[in-house]
Amino acid sequence: MRILLVEDNALNVELFTDALEGDGHEVAVERDGDAGERRALAERFDLHLLDIQLPGQDGLSLCRTLRAAGITRPILALSSHAMPEQIERGHTAGFDDYLTKPLSPAALRAAVRRYAGGGDAR
Repeated sequence: MRILLVEDNALNVELFTDALEGDGHEVAVERDGDAGERRALAERFDLHLLDIQLPGQDGLSLCRTLRAAGITRPILALSSHAMPEQIERGHTAGFDDYLTKPLSPAALRAAVRRYAGGGDAR
């Protein structure tokens, strides 16, 4: 599966990339919301993992932008903010799931497996 990870924290990038590539996924990484938007709209990904707090465009805005552009593939939020109203804002923005940090490699791999093969060709 091809996965776009938009995350600005270098340790999380390393942890998440290692976990996903270890499961055989191809992971593309962008470090800010604007670069993530350009990449998501230019290439086809099976799954998008977006941090909520990103430089430039935040993850909520990025998710709304991708949905408005017609992307129906799964988009999962990655956030340390886990209050019910924050999770609800994520779902309202168009996220399929809201994963809270700290996130173990096992939990990330399990979430990715749940969404494998979802959505259309966009």
